[in-house]
Amino acid sequence: MGRKRRYERTTGYVPYEERRFFVDAVHRPEPDLGILTELFIRLALERVAAARKQREDQALPSTLKSRSHR
Repeated sequence: MGRKRRYERTTGYVPYEERRFFVDAVHRPEPDLGILTELFIRLALERVAAARKQREDQALPSTLKSRSHR
């Protein structure tokens, strides 16, 4: 028994043996290291300030208020 008609693919699947691979180079401009450095420093300073504020909020006061009697 043979096929009545020729085989046709119904999906987009391509077997590994029939695949074609290629490498395409993408040239990008060099990053501006001055801007990246400035952004990194700003981010670090913001994180330090946030951590300092959190520590100050959690710290006990240096002097206790006197108790008021009524």
